[in-house]
Amino acid sequence: MTLYLLNSPILTDYGLWRLRGPLSIDEAGKRAAVGFVSAIGHAASAQLLSEILGVDVPVARIRARLAPGDEAIVLRLRDRLPAGAVLDEATLRTLPFDLSLLTRLE
Repeated sequence: MTLYLLNSPILTDYGLWRLRGPLSIDEAGKRAAVGFVSAIGHAASAQLLSEILGVDVPVARIRARLAPGDEAIVLRLRDRLPAGAVLDEATLRTLPFDLSLLTRLE
């Protein structure tokens, strides 16, 4: 099983999925401490996740392809952003967000 970090709740392929949340910062940090693959392509999101999870989250613009059994901690903004908005870390901190756990079941 691989654990990914994602900055949006996206289904990376066809299959059966479960999205559970909100996930506490404590639980997310414990899961991330064991190891993960970053698919966080936005620098401010990587900085925010690094701070709240207590792990170094590198910026990595990769295409995550979760296989059955893989999971992802998802940073989910609860507000829709204006078209073309690019957020810096200070602005990102002011927006409501939660964490969730995305699991590919099959």
